[in-house]
Amino acid sequence: MTTKKEKNELLDTLSNGHVYFETPGCGAEINLRHANLFVGEDFPPEAEKIIKTMRDDQKERRANLKKSKKYIPKHSEATTKATNLGKGLESLVPTFDGFPFNLSDCRAILNPIDFVVFEGLSKNQKVDKIFFIEVKTGVWGKLSDRQKKIKTLVERKQISFRSYENEK
Repeated sequence: MTTKKEKNELLDTLSNGHVYFETPGCGAEINLRHANLFVGEDFPPEAEKIIKTMRDDQKERRANLKKSKKYIPKHSEATTKATNLGKGLESLVPTFDGFPFNLSDCRAILNPIDFVVFEGLSKNQKVDKIFFIEVKTGVWGKLSDRQKKIKTLVERKQISFRSYENEK
């Protein structure tokens, strides 16, 4: 087994300025005198500074991660409550002032589209027009991919009516 003294003598020899090596990445030739060679954990002062900086950064990242872990359940719970409240309010939208359709003409589906409106059904006892209504509010008021597909099918008039008879 090599002693610490022998290792240090080898490092002194390699660092005397007469030994060069080629870096594997770029092929550049470097004098080992400039490589800050060391044995075991007897780090040179430059390496000690780098190690300290890395450890300090690691402590900071761990502290931030710990804070984030505390925040995640609270944020998740708040988001869930807001989503559930929003879904509940969506079902009440036809009762709001300013809703452009007769409440009696609205049928709640809620998923994937909120309402189907049979315009004219309650007043005239006949349907003049059918609307698919999706209620959106706030920052997140964007159609989902499924809703976009339904919108596209309606715009392309790819809609049909079918009757089903259950034969028992």
